[in-house]
Amino acid sequence: MRSRIAMPMFRLSPTPRSHGWAPVLAMTLCLWVSAATAQNNLGEVLDAGAKLLSPEEFKEQIVQYVLTGPTPIGGNLEVMYAPNGVMQGQGLPPVSAVTLAGQSMRIGGRWTIDAQSRICTTMTFSQMAGGAQGATMLPPRCQYWYKLDQRYFLSDSDTDRSAKVLARTIKQ
Repeated sequence: MRSRIAMPMFRLSPTPRSHGWAPVLAMTLCLWVSAATAQNNLGEVLDAGAKLLSPEEFKEQIVQYVLTGPTPIGGNLEVMYAPNGVMQGQGLPPVSAVTLAGQSMRIGGRWTIDAQSRICTTMTFSQMAGGAQGATMLPPRCQYWYKLDQRYFLSDSDTDRSAKVLARTIKQ
C-alpha cells in the first residue's frame, strides 16, 4: 500500500563539485528537451485505455506521493507535489553523460492547476559546484495528466495524438 510522504522530503548534502554549470544545464536539457525523444505518444497511450485525470483526481492520486520516471534523454527523477503548491525532488542526468554520472540535482518549484485543468509547473534545478550553488529556472509548463493502470503520463496536448508523453509511477 502506498503511503503519503510528509514534507520536507529531500535533503541533499552541499558537497562541492568541480563541474561548474554543466550539471545544471544537463539536467535542464534532460527535462526540457524536445519531446522527440520521449517514450510514447498520446495516441498510443489513449489507444491503450488511458484516461485524463481531473484536477480532483490529480490531487487525490498524485499530491503528496513520490513520483519517479525518466527524463526525455535518459536521466531519472523523483518529485513530489505538495498540497501547498510546492514541488520538490531530485534528479540524475543520463549515465552516458560521463562527467555528470552520479551527480544528483535538487529540483524545486511550484505547481498550480489552470482553467483548462492542466497541471502547470515552474521548476528550478540547483547543485553545488565548486563551492558555489548554481541554479537554472525553467519557464512555466502546463500539461495534461493521464492514467493507465498504475502509470501516469504527462502530455503537452490533449488533442494531438502525435504529442509525446513522459511516464511517471508512484514510488513504492
